[in-house]
Amino acid sequence: MHWQRLDRETSVKVIDSVKSDANAGLFSIGTSEVQRARLPFYKDYFVYKVTNFASLPSFSFEYLGDGTFFQYLDGTEAPIIAVNDKGQLNLDHNNVLAYLEFYFAHAIGEDGDIILINNPHDMPLLESLDIDSYNAVFAQHKPVQIHYDGGYDAYEIDADLYKDSQVVRARIEVNSKGRVTIKDQKMTMQQVSGSGYPEAII
Repeated sequence: MHWQRLDRETSVKVIDSVKSDANAGLFSIGTSEVQRARLPFYKDYFVYKVTNFASLPSFSFEYLGDGTFFQYLDGTEAPIIAVNDKGQLNLDHNNVLAYLEFYFAHAIGEDGDIILINNPHDMPLLESLDIDSYNAVFAQHKPVQIHYDGGYDAYEIDADLYKDSQVVRARIEVNSKGRVTIKDQKMTMQQVSGSGYPEAII
């Protein structure tokens, strides 16, 4: 994601828009930085990041916003769906994967953190694996496949996911409203963690 630092005047407007009585003391223009990044699947909404450098360590809050209205990204799918339901979502074959990566990064469901492995070099804990397990990750990885189902107005995506310290091959449905459903999954590697070596599932 390419972040752009906003000028002082725009930053003040963003901070004034997102702060509430409960968190008014967390951000001020003198101690905070506001950045914005474009999202290819939204028409007029961007992701904003407000960082407080006055504390150690520093911390950030992220929002979806159009410059006037903002939805705090609270770790659930609710703010993403709220923006989608405003008619801002514009999915196509070229950006649906970016949407899915953004969704998994910001909406933590019952399964906990999920990372889509588009490139196996980006898999968590890759460098901690022994050589055989490292090679197995690349040998078993399959490229992402995207299929549009016009009857259901939805995309079906076959991709490798990292979840619960395991690598699974899953079929994920993303409909035109941005709802995400993991329909089928098959484990390919398990115990991908520092506590043990992964075991390939044939």
